[in-house]
Order: sequence, then C-alpha cells, then structure tokens
Amino acid sequence: MRRRNLLAVAGVTAAGGAATAYGVSQRDTDEDGDSDDGRNESDGDGDGESADEEADDERADDLEERLEGSEGMLVFTYDDSPIEDYTFTYQVHQEYEVPGCLAVCPGLMEQDSDAYLEPDQLVEIYEAGWTVMSHTYEHRALGHTPLTEAADEGDDRVSVEWGRHGEFESDPLVVFDDDGAYNTTSVAGGGTDSTDAYVDLEEPLTETVSADGYLRHPEEFIQDILDRTDDRLAEWGIDVTGFVYTYDRYHGVVEEIVRDQYDAVANHRYGGGHNEIDDLDPTTMQRMYIETDKTSEEEIDEFMQTAADERVLSIVGAHSQFETFTEERLEYTIEAALENDLAIVTLDEALAELGYL
Repeated sequence: MRRRNLLAVAGVTAAGGAATAYGVSQRDTDEDGDSDDGRNESDGDGDGESADEEADDERADDLEERLEGSEGMLVFTYDDSPIEDYTFTYQVHQEYEVPGCLAVCPGLMEQDSDAYLEPDQLVEIYEAGWTVMSHTYEHRALGHTPLTEAADEGDDRVSVEWGRHGEFESDPLVVFDDDGAYNTTSVAGGGTDSTDAYVDLEEPLTETVSADGYLRHPEEFIQDILDRTDDRLAEWGIDVTGFVYTYDRYHGVVEEIVRDQYDAVANHRYGGGHNEIDDLDPTTMQRMYIETDKTSEEEIDEFMQTAADERVLSIVGAHSQFETFTEERLEYTIEAALENDLAIVTLDEALAELGYL
C-alpha cells in the first residue's frame, strides 16, 4: 500500500519555514530568516546560551531530524516505574537513539526495594528527553469497580468484579448505585472466595446497594492522589503533563478529574492505538499493547503500516518488568516503526507538533 506524505495529509506545505512532517515549524523566523526566539542572544554576561538553552536547541534539532521525511509519529509508553525501565527498556531505546515515555508511581519508587526506579535514574531518563507521566502515587485503581451482587444495609463485605481496592486498608470508599444509594466507608481488607473477589469494609453499609452498583474512592481522595503524585515528581524537577490509568480502570468520576488535571491521557480506552489527528482530544487517546501475549509480530507490522498510511497519532504500550516483553520484542517493534518511516517521539513532542502543548 502506498504511503502518503503527512505534509499532504495535513494540508500544509513547507514553503516559507522549517516545516516538519506535521507542518509545525520547530523555530519561528522573521522576514530575514533570523531566529526570533532569542536563543542566540547573550545572557548579559557575555557567555552566550545557557546550558539549558543549548540542551533545548539540541532536542529541537534532534526532533526535527526524526520528523524529517517521516510518514507519521509513534509514541512508546511504559508503565509502573520498574527498575527494568532503566536497565532494559531505556538502554534499548538509547541504542536506537529514539525516546519513549514512562508512566510512574513515585510512592513505589520511594519504597526500600530494588524492584523500582531510583529517583535519580528517573531524572536521568527525563533529562535525556523522555516524557514522564503520572500513574498515581502507589498504583491505586481510581476508576469505579462494578459489584457482582447486591449488598444490604449492615453488610461489611461487598462482592466485586475485581478486588484491588482491598489491598489498601483504611482507604476511603464510596459504595453506590444509579438508584440513589450512597454509602461512605473505608477498606478493612479484601480477597477472593470460591466465586468472587470481595472487599471488606471498616464501616457497614447504611443503605442497600443493587447488584448494578459500584465501588470507588471519593472524589477528594482521587484528587489528593493525583496532586501528591505530581507534587513529588515536581520536587524531583519533573514537569508532568500526561496521565496513564492504572489497570485500565478509567470509568466514572475519575475521567473528569483527570481531564481537568492533565493535557493528555495515553490509555483512555483499551483500543487499537491509532488516534485520529482531526478533532483529536488528547485526554481520550488509546494505545496498543505490544507484549508477546497481547500482540503478534504480524499484528505489529500491520499496525505500523496503518500508522504510516493513515492520518493518525499512534501509541503503543508495555510493561518492562513482564516476561512477555523481551528485548527481541522491543527491538522488533522499534525496527518495524523505522522501516515504515515513522518518527518515534515522546507524547509531549507529538502533542506540541500538533499544537496541543
């Protein structure tokens, strides 16, 4: 299938500026062709550009080089901040000289464990040009979870479709339904029995909830988790503009809270990973998992060809710590993208090119 140049797809031309494949100039110029961004001006001490300005220039040049002649943009995302993000995934990306994105949990990183990134490792990756996104503080599920059977007034246990909320004792909860039942309580524990997962409650229900009910955290608690995550990353010098939902739990009130807090979401719905550029809502983007139990090599090839043929922003995702995500699979995916002339960019770079950041 013949690929279309994205300059034509986007309806722009390169005349009069340094247009990229998406028609967005990396440097604005005046009528004489001189840069008007002030980067070549002295800082007043006669020393020229600062180190930060030089790094910004290098990143802009690198991005322009990656986009030149490309047939589309592809974003790699990795979740949970395991140490493998640094020892494995980051190293492979460095070998290919292409960036990626990490969705991190700073609370997990602060645990006394060799399983997660150290803050200085995350900062190193960030300063190398990667995008860092929020993945909640300690990997809590923020979307609502359906009940699997009705719960009566006075019950101190609810049966649920999925029991992760039970892992965080004393967390506040809301148990409710669409008929108006609304209970405020907190987690006493959880587990599974012969039929369902369940969550034990510290305070019994004060109202009966139908089998169509749900369990979730209160809005204030969700907001506090997001603020705490962003504040910790900011203390490490990391600016966060994007979010990745934990466990693909994106339903309910959390959607509006996340939309208000972040410019972009990489996994709003589990889906194909090709996001239409026209009328793009960056807070409702999808991605495709590339782990070996989720996607075949043939499906990766097809995904990359479609990304090059169509007017889309493509996103893929993986977990560096999973046995189903191997060095061979990562290399195959990167090479498939490059063979289809896709520019591998960060989420922030992609959205900036499209005018959303």
